[in-house]
Amino acid sequence: MTQGAANAPMSKDAQNRLLVCATCERVEGHTARQDCAVLRGALKQAGLSDAIEVDAVSCLGGCVAPVNISLQGQGRATYVFDGLDVKDAQPDIVTLSQKFLALDKGWIEDARPLGDLRNHLRARVPSFEL
Repeated sequence: MTQGAANAPMSKDAQNRLLVCATCERVEGHTARQDCAVLRGALKQAGLSDAIEVDAVSCLGGCVAPVNISLQGQGRATYVFDGLDVKDAQPDIVTLSQKFLALDKGWIEDARPLGDLRNHLRARVPSFEL
């Protein structure tokens, strides 16, 4: 894991976050900033930009298989994916986001609608409830 990359400030009222690892090695010419912009555009086009905030974070700990993303939300499950080309995966990431918002506590039982993204799932953590 690499320390020191930009930790993006999340708005204090953000309920759902799509995080993109800023320190993952990328194909030349790609940056975390560009990946975030691609995802923001895809979520906006799908009508989800008000529901999910996209930001880069310094490291998601999946350095063996870059690029890593995570989806998390208040009272919802957390998902971590690795080995992604964000631009190619954007349609499946939008589908993931739609299901995440539609399902109780964001818990996705059937990952088949996520296309190839389901093959990149590395962690699924249930919501923490008091």
